[in-house]
Amino acid sequence: MERETAYLKTADPLLANVMEAVGPLPHHLATDGFAFLVEAIIGQMLSTKAADTIAKRVRNLVGGEPKPEALNMTEEQALRGCGLSGRKAQTIKELASYLSTHEEALSQLGSLSDGECMKELTKHKGIGAWTAKMYLLFVLDRPDILPYEDGALRQAFVSVYGTDKEEAIRQRGRLWSPYCSIACRYLYRYLDLGLTRARVQ
Repeated sequence: MERETAYLKTADPLLANVMEAVGPLPHHLATDGFAFLVEAIIGQMLSTKAADTIAKRVRNLVGGEPKPEALNMTEEQALRGCGLSGRKAQTIKELASYLSTHEEALSQLGSLSDGECMKELTKHKGIGAWTAKMYLLFVLDRPDILPYEDGALRQAFVSVYGTDKEEAIRQRGRLWSPYCSIACRYLYRYLDLGLTRARVQ
């Protein structure tokens, strides 16, 4: 990843400071695409703490990591009992039903372009651009994803750049491209390490 980090440091001196503060970047990917989608749906418009609590309840309900088969046998009301809204419970049930009869649908995403992946994922009611981008970033490991909608990214971004406006993030993304994903990972890590308390100069 040396070429990519060198490119980003040259393109964006403020990001270079973030990268130096963060140090070596862990690179962990989700191995279960369906479970990731379920947790991403749960996490829509929620704090990390609230989302983690609900996700844990869902895992306890189905006896482990969510699988389409297990969720097909789970009543929507039981999911709502875990703290899910009716809309989210319905989205998860419909996705589980679809993947039970289209078992290769997620694995086939790997052969599609970013735009095609977004189109395939967002055709499911309740899965929007944010959820799809999270999937491309943390499951498919696509190199040039900019989830400017994401609250955590915006929180880190405002600490470094003094604004969290969408256009400002998009402008910065044009500097980072074609390695937006790596830049975002550094900002996420910067936030996770608690370094956002002091704005990078």
